[in-house]
Amino acid sequence: MKKMRKHGWAMMMAVVWAACVLGSCKNEVDDVFDRDATSRIEAAITECDNMLQSSEYGWRFDYTPANSAMVNFVMRFKDGRVTMENAEGETSESTYKIANAEGPVLSFDTYSILHDLADPSEYPLGTGKGGEFEFVVCQVTEDTIYVRGRKSGNDFKLSRAAEGEIQHVRLETALDIDGGKDITFFHTLQVGGQDAATLFLGNDKRSLDVMTADEQTRNVPVDFTADGFRFASPVVAAGVTVSEMKWDNTRKTFVTSDGNVVLAEAASSPFNLGQTVEQLLAAPYCLMKGASAAATLQLLQFSKDFPEWQRTEFFFNAEATVDTLKYQVDTQENVTEVGRTQGQAVLNSMSFVVNNQYGLPEWGNFTVKRNEVKDADEVKFVEGIRNGAPANTLNKNMYCKKIKGILFDSKGVTVASRNGMFYVVSASDAKMWLVLEPQGLPSPAMVIPTLIKQ
Repeated sequence: MKKMRKHGWAMMMAVVWAACVLGSCKNEVDDVFDRDATSRIEAAITECDNMLQSSEYGWRFDYTPANSAMVNFVMRFKDGRVTMENAEGETSESTYKIANAEGPVLSFDTYSILHDLADPSEYPLGTGKGGEFEFVVCQVTEDTIYVRGRKSGNDFKLSRAAEGEIQHVRLETALDIDGGKDITFFHTLQVGGQDAATLFLGNDKRSLDVMTADEQTRNVPVDFTADGFRFASPVVAAGVTVSEMKWDNTRKTFVTSDGNVVLAEAASSPFNLGQTVEQLLAAPYCLMKGASAAATLQLLQFSKDFPEWQRTEFFFNAEATVDTLKYQVDTQENVTEVGRTQGQAVLNSMSFVVNNQYGLPEWGNFTVKRNEVKDADEVKFVEGIRNGAPANTLNKNMYCKKIKGILFDSKGVTVASRNGMFYVVSASDAKMWLVLEPQGLPSPAMVIPTLIKQ
């Protein structure tokens, strides 16, 4: 029955599309269907509304406005009204409708927390977060409704929610270090105000990796409830057994019923990471794959302001091959390669690969020197001599300054290893980190172009 219903929905949405395209065609074409185009679209709208109202626990809407990070809602639709709640515990209610505007369009009609994202009085003034509140319904299946922002043209989806989905959203929002949220890297279970266990969100985002004081880690699945979550097996932190935590909307976090155990952010690493530091420095070559929310925003801005940028690479004591390319440019701006020389070098640098005005790769380097004891929890990188033609330009870029601020801060960085990645976390601000992915060293590691004649 479910399979037939799912295929029925695909057929229904295909009919809606056909009706929109063929609505103005001749009657003999339209007569292929047993109802006129308007009736077919109205039937599709009714079925879509029925689907929205059919979910017992509502729908999860993961929405990314044009000027902001993703915002997660859980929405319940009933008789023309929709209640919604976000990860921060804000709730509101709006009227909604599904109307025909060149296809079914889901509109949220009265002001709500969704409309806050489109408020032009919010920063940045004039555009706000770039949100919207009208969405074209593109496809409907049993468990997913695919929509497209009518203003932005961006694609999103509403997913059928399970019990306690808003608590799932909150746990993800608090702990997902790869989600681009403005959160600290480290989170703990605090018992009586003291850090007792470190928490990371599991790979499936429905479990927790729990590290206790003895630095033993285990993955514990969680079940979400209407007001919080339960551990599949109890967690012992500082001698206290924790089985269940509930959302406290005043404190904006999860706590035990007696209030003694709290899920909290940690300003710095609560456990020893010296071995991980050694693992990072034993990986000679890494690519930067992402960053904290703050640095990610700078990355986006950097990409817009400096389109020649290609990638960022890290070398740690890498015995590498370096090519020097000699080229010349004629009066017509034609580039001719004159020759190459190859040499060996030991590289300790953070390198920004860019294209110069002739489309050739060039390198802006910040020499990195390690300056810490072997088993330190934290590692310090001391800035050395910058070299390479683009270095001065890159040095002035806000994105590069952000990365330099993480690596070259006087308090150093903490290194954590998760899922094959190294996370280099600022020891001064735990909301700032870089994500490095170990790679095989390319050959040549660098191609440095030199203009010999113009």
